[in-house]
Amino acid sequence: MSSSYSFLLAGRELDVFLSFSGKKALDMDFGYDLSRNGIKSFKSESWKEKSFKPIARQTLEALTESKVAVVMTSDEEASSVGFLEELLVILEFQEKRSLTVIPIFLTKRPLDMEEVSHLFPERDRTWRTVIAKLENISAQYSLSRNLAVIHGSHRIKQVADDIRLMFLSCASSDFKGLAGMDRHLRAFHELLALDSDKEVRTVGIWGCAGVGKTTLARYCYAEIFVKFHTHLFLENIQDMKQKLLENIEVEEDVTSSDHERNEITEARNKHRKVLLVADGVKDSEQGQWIKEYANWFAPGSRIILITQDKSVLEESEVNHVYEVGSLRYDEALQLFSRFAFRQPYPPPEFERLSVRAVQLAGFLPMAIRLFGSFLTGRGKEEWEATLLKLSAKQSKEAVEVWKIMEASEDEHIVEASSQR
Repeated sequence: MSSSYSFLLAGRELDVFLSFSGKKALDMDFGYDLSRNGIKSFKSESWKEKSFKPIARQTLEALTESKVAVVMTSDEEASSVGFLEELLVILEFQEKRSLTVIPIFLTKRPLDMEEVSHLFPERDRTWRTVIAKLENISAQYSLSRNLAVIHGSHRIKQVADDIRLMFLSCASSDFKGLAGMDRHLRAFHELLALDSDKEVRTVGIWGCAGVGKTTLARYCYAEIFVKFHTHLFLENIQDMKQKLLENIEVEEDVTSSDHERNEITEARNKHRKVLLVADGVKDSEQGQWIKEYANWFAPGSRIILITQDKSVLEESEVNHVYEVGSLRYDEALQLFSRFAFRQPYPPPEFERLSVRAVQLAGFLPMAIRLFGSFLTGRGKEEWEATLLKLSAKQSKEAVEVWKIMEASEDEHIVEASSQR
């Protein structure tokens, strides 16, 4: 696996990569049950590909960021070239990047490979080898299981809950180890005032792009959600508002937004204690609507609004507001070293360059992680050239840094993909 993949999504937020052998397996998608617990997933569509093509860039990016890959298979339909080739890449990531792979077999046999093996006999041995590896992985992990005897939504919730518990068990090391996180958590917990059940309290988080607002909210969510009857982490606020106001009837094949709407509606109607996190609030109309709707929740409920614009919170009359500021100098250098050198501090010969990188990143966690992941394993000459290029287009927006690095590595990524 090319090391050039390592920088693709550094600092972005994705947890679980969902891979399906075909439409039958796709029907068992449990993305909703993950998202309602603050776990973000990527749903691959490689199974649709019937011919040989390089793995899609979007797929590689998602795999790079994901901590877990869930592979769902069924022998009730013929397997595809796209899925089998994607599985090869997934197992490469597992071997070289410590990606956790969870196979989920919806039938007693993993796959029907007769048709695809007949069409591409030269790949048959390779594909059967990776399927055997997948079965071996299944025997090693308690999360992996044959769900052929479990029916309906129970199979989805069972596995999704297991994954949630797995993420919670490692949340401390994943987030608290991040520079500045303990400091932010202490201050934010004071604003939440979880010991008080006198009111439905709305708390705002604001700060510039890439500063760590969502990271803070997600870790706090993972810590406290067990205290509430209903808990949801929403990303698409506008879509949710429309569905709630339209009062659409729920169909059998519901979407994630339909599920979320029903959770909120039921919590409101039954006056339940709710934890609701709304990410990406863009205007005061959205903020006011969420606050007014949440007034029907039981006292003790907590609403967390995340935005880049402080005025949105002010106009929404949110009285409890936390600003996530840039990292302190020592925190920024520590975070950069963690990603660039896999150690708390930079080696003496890279100290000056590391300080420069942190300054160019504007002390923003997302940009710092991106810098560190990009520069790791490179020589001093490459560091000098990269920092010189970045310094010519210095910006405090992490997205600008991303564009520069993406352009500088594009040829390497295309080349690596074409070699598969």
